[in-house]
Amino acid sequence: MGTFTVFDHTADVGLDVRAESLEDLMATAGRAMFDQVLEDWPAEVDSRRQVRARPPTGLEGDLAELLVDWLQELLYRFETERLVPLEYDFQCVGPRDVRAEVGFGRFDPAVHRTRLEVKAVTYHGLQVRQDAGGWSARFILDV
Repeated sequence: MGTFTVFDHTADVGLDVRAESLEDLMATAGRAMFDQVLEDWPAEVDSRRQVRARPPTGLEGDLAELLVDWLQELLYRFETERLVPLEYDFQCVGPRDVRAEVGFGRFDPAVHRTRLEVKAVTYHGLQVRQDAGGWSARFILDV
């Protein structure tokens, strides 16, 4: 899995993510976001679900938009079903969509502790790039 670092941002949390592939970038970005949300993680996969993210019409092909949509979908699963993504099996990661079977652990507030409440992934300073060393992304979480 790739790496991530946190950077200071006024009243929010910024994340820089690096990975070897676009698939790894999506997985590492998910891990980085949930590392800000959770202090304790579920230990094992409880269920597997198909997850798909697609940018809105007119923004297809925008990898930064795709990353935001992907992270928002994972955050939605946490907020509505208390599911924490632990494993990713990507079927497709391209400019138009991301599809993966995600192994989720179940968040139990009696057992697991949280750090921050993430409201959304913002568009401020949003970047996704490919360079000679692989892929990188920069995004800010609204907390």
